[in-house]
Amino acid sequence: MQELYIGLISGTSADGIDAILLSFEGERLHAVAANTFSYPETVRDEILHLSQPAAEHAAQRIDRMGHLDRQVGQLFAKAATDLCQQAGVAIETVTAIGSHGQTLRHRPQGQHPFTLQIGDPNVIAFTSGCAVVADFRRMDMAAGGQGAPLVPLFHQWLTQDASVNQVILNLGGIANITWLPKDNGRASGFDTGPASALMDYWIHHHQQQNYDAGGRWAAAGEVHQELLKHMLADPYFKMSAPKSTGREYFDAKWLAQKLKGADPVPAQDVQATLCELTARTIVDGIGLLPATCERVLICGGGIHNDHLMARIRHHMPAHVEIAALSHQGIESDFIEAATFAWLARQRLSQTRLDYTSVTGAAQPLLLGGLYQA
Repeated sequence: MQELYIGLISGTSADGIDAILLSFEGERLHAVAANTFSYPETVRDEILHLSQPAAEHAAQRIDRMGHLDRQVGQLFAKAATDLCQQAGVAIETVTAIGSHGQTLRHRPQGQHPFTLQIGDPNVIAFTSGCAVVADFRRMDMAAGGQGAPLVPLFHQWLTQDASVNQVILNLGGIANITWLPKDNGRASGFDTGPASALMDYWIHHHQQQNYDAGGRWAAAGEVHQELLKHMLADPYFKMSAPKSTGREYFDAKWLAQKLKGADPVPAQDVQATLCELTARTIVDGIGLLPATCERVLICGGGIHNDHLMARIRHHMPAHVEIAALSHQGIESDFIEAATFAWLARQRLSQTRLDYTSVTGAAQPLLLGGLYQA
């Protein structure tokens, strides 16, 4: 019997809401429709502002966050209803929306780790008229996990091949890898470090562009080896998994600290160096896996950065097959959104998910809170 689910997410780059409508029939699925709904520029600016430390009064930031939480919830609801309208599907026939929300903070280290996603699921449920499953990460953290990445179990369900050791590489604002060993071994994964987040920030700061189309600005620059070496020395890259990170760590302040005290580096060369940092840390991370990787399947918006893809191929061992990940009509850009549709389905079926080898959670968990329309 066919079940319809919607998955919604806005990633670390905050460039818009990825929405996908999936049809499940038992253990099979296919994409009915998918689209990305851009944020109004004022909303994106506010997300980027609130996702960074600032000197303004705490009470003012709390008010701004409260307003944004509701506003983003309304935009998520509109993305769901507009997607159904485009697909010619009545939203009343959708079982549930799986909403990741928009991350403002992810602090998995320290005495009191926490993660914060906005996009009020109550608003989404009431406005859309559809049940919502949301708040997937905090139960994992409550059980001692990192709260991220959550995509590996969906990657495993979708693509595991018993004959090959493979990695699923997700290129969002942050890069994460899923390790899928052959013979149907247990999935694991971690965030390798920045993907598009720092490059997006740098080109916006210097070129007033939201992203480096095709990586052309980076490709025209030269990698500054001393700066790259300084960046690669960051402790995060030497941490053992499980580990996760976000924009609150790899931010403008982080980059300013790496540039501080060095001879001035042309802006275009900084972009080239950031791109090289992403490629190097991804390939280095894959090199730390417990067995030789034979195939890398890539998803996420970073797949459209031709220069980044070329640098990943350059550093990857020659024997590794590299391809885009798409499955049953789910394009690579929407794999992460599809994850949250799948997670919503697991929640409604009362399935406890075992992320112990991914996030470090203490036990299998029921993830996500249910918000009825």
